Amino acid sequence: MTDSVPATLRADDVPEEDGLLFAVQMDGVGGGKLLHWADIANWDATHGPLWIHVDAGSPRVHEWLEKESGLTSITIEALLDPSARPRTFQGKSGYVVILRGINLNEGAEPEDMVAMRLWCDGDRVISLRHEYLRTPRVVLDELLGEALGPTSAPVLFEHLISRVIDYVGLAIDEYEERMESIEGRIDDGDIDDLRGEVSELRQDLVFVRRYMAPQVSAMQRMLAYPPGWMAQNECLLMRESADQFDRYLEDLDQIRERALVAKDDLTNRQNERMNQNMYVLSIVAAIFLPLGFLTGLFGINVGGMPGVADNDAFWIVTGAMAAIMLLELWIFRKLRWL
Repeated sequence: MTDSVPATLRADDVPEEDGLLFAVQMDGVGGGKLLHWADIANWDATHGPLWIHVDAGSPRVHEWLEKESGLTSITIEALLDPSARPRTFQGKSGYVVILRGINLNEGAEPEDMVAMRLWCDGDRVISLRHEYLRTPRVVLDELLGEALGPTSAPVLFEHLISRVIDYVGLAIDEYEERMESIEGRIDDGDIDDLRGEVSELRQDLVFVRRYMAPQVSAMQRMLAYPPGWMAQNECLLMRESADQFDRYLEDLDQIRERALVAKDDLTNRQNERMNQNMYVLSIVAAIFLPLGFLTGLFGINVGGMPGVADNDAFWIVTGAMAAIMLLELWIFRKLRWL
């Protein structure tokens, strides 16, 4: 083998090599050694489990997949499809899992979920990415740091899937906090601003659920027909991850229901505010309706209008209208309109 990259590097510092983001030969006790393309070409199962993480957009990776990886064309097509929905299937030489992970890239929204594509045959794990995904780097740090990482390809396969699900849980917690913040401000906050926040949250939840629901089905399918190289312990851990993912989906639905209730509550409060405003305007109109009638009547300027020649007539009419207004207010209070 060629000289490998020093294993003391942190995952984020590992240099990329023409589409090869990193490759690790695991030592079976939680550690690993970084490899180059040339090392991968000379690898066989007797050297130990191998993990290859590549950039799906690289021409060199496409060439390697087609000519050197040993994968079938159907498997390669599924792994390279940039718009593939979450799914699992048993290929001729290995098992394929396509999942969506939370986008933790700087400046990105968590609901802009990033696909992680995995293939494993029990000795090798091949992972591909179209966009940066944090999960593989976290697991690589476990291997390169204190040698506390996966010890075999099946364990790595399960570990990567579990990590993706863990990050989904963090996003669910964030949505829960946003929902609690909205609910806590319904009584005091600005209704228009809160309606905008609720609409944005519901839209985010729709995007996340769009990929989470088929992901649950994909994992359940894998557990129904697990690959032969997956040990019972990994199957149990995978089942626990699937159950956890199902609970996250239930939490997501619960937050959606709470957002719908909050939206209805805000709509009712807005309607109440509008009704109150209309009520006040109606009272004001009712008070000034007779007064408007009197001012209109006395302003018609025809002969015979009483008080035209009396200097005190204006004050008499004004006093009469004030008395009428007070009488109206008393009647409205008696009728409990005020």
